[in-house]
Formats: sequence, C-alpha cells, structure tokens
Amino acid sequence: MRLVKNKGRVLTWSLALWPVYIAGLLGIAPYIVPFLDGYIPRWMIIAILALSPLGRVIEQRKLKEPANGDEA
Repeated sequence: MRLVKNKGRVLTWSLALWPVYIAGLLGIAPYIVPFLDGYIPRWMIIAILALSPLGRVIEQRKLKEPANGDEA
C-alpha cells in the first residue's frame, strides 16, 4: 500500500467520496436554511451514505498513478 501523491485529485474525483460530500451538505442544510428543517428525512442521508461503498468498487481510471510514480 502506498500513499497517494496527489490528494486533491483523489478528493475531487473519487466516486466513493461524493456520497459523503452530498450527505454532509444535506445534513448541514437545515442549519443554513432553517425552513429545510424536517424537509430532508434522515433516512435519505443514510441511504446516500450507503452508496459510498458502491463508488469504491467501481474502477476509476482517472485516479491511477503511473507505475514509476511520476506524474502523467
């Protein structure tokens, strides 16, 4: 196992992290816009978080690093 050199690319393009970002935004939305309180059900946020492992299984060619470790 190696550490990823370009962390920004991984955090932006990783399909496993997008459901976490969306669930986080939906979770804090009622605090930003008060009339959304009670409008976004808690089960929806949990269902979106459940999609995260599916994004981890999908092959993501944009995130692969060259074998020698140089930037492509």
